[in-house]
Amino acid sequence: MLKESRYVRLANTMYRILRNSRTPLFLHRKSNHVFTIWQHLVLLTIRQYEGKSYRMFVEWLVEAYYLRAFLQLSHIPHFTTLQKSTDRVNSMLLEKIISSFIILTGTRHIFAGIDSSGFKVTHASQYYTEREREREIN
Repeated sequence: MLKESRYVRLANTMYRILRNSRTPLFLHRKSNHVFTIWQHLVLLTIRQYEGKSYRMFVEWLVEAYYLRAFLQLSHIPHFTTLQKSTDRVNSMLLEKIISSFIILTGTRHIFAGIDSSGFKVTHASQYYTEREREREIN
């Protein structure tokens, strides 16, 4: 029996949501079958929950034994693997997962707010983004 940490409980909840939303284990039948999309989504959810960068999260994952055992990770993914999987998740899949979460939890009222935290969609550094903006202007 695995120790029930909050990360294992979160991963278990995510697995139930993904199962109810009928999300496939792999996005394509000829994809590299090292990690499932379920494992990627759980890892990305926990990374966001922890508020860590991709590199820091992968280093943290080395210490998270019970989470790795629950997810049945054969090895720890490289941080670029998680970045690329973020790019692969489309809005339709995300909407399906969110609606499955709402149905599973029985939420009646949804309150949404606009986030102005400065979250960037790209993985480029602040310096690179500013330089590109300057280059476009000139």
